[in-house]
Amino acid sequence: MRSFNNIIFISTIFLFLGCSNKSSFICSNNNYMSKSYINPENYYENRRELKTIFSKSDFNIDYEKFGISCSELLIDYFFCNICFNSNENSLTSYDGRQYNFNNNSSPIDITNECLNLISNMTMGSSEYSNFLNSFKSKDN
Repeated sequence: MRSFNNIIFISTIFLFLGCSNKSSFICSNNNYMSKSYINPENYYENRRELKTIFSKSDFNIDYEKFGISCSELLIDYFFCNICFNSNENSLTSYDGRQYNFNNNSSPIDITNECLNLISNMTMGSSEYSNFLNSFKSKDN
């Protein structure tokens, strides 16, 4: 009977943790960039999580189309936290879905894949439109 109670207890913990809206993400502080603000329309109350094999300095490259760095674009405008020097290139969305990237050739490619994914997400499409509109207004 005691082992049955232990199984029920452990199963309950796994069920509780597995159904959490907030995804856990571990990255050392010296390889992590984040901001505290979230998209006000994001009812998950979290940020996207990008893991990349590239370094912080690699992501300081300018994303020429907008004249800002890849890291600034993803962190400031698309609510992404970034874990650098990771063992993979992937994006975890607000709802916890993880998308692995096939193209590992450069930070620009990773940024392009992120923008493509985000712009096709429910909240991300709105974020992308708002960003493009604000970017156009800065050019005028």
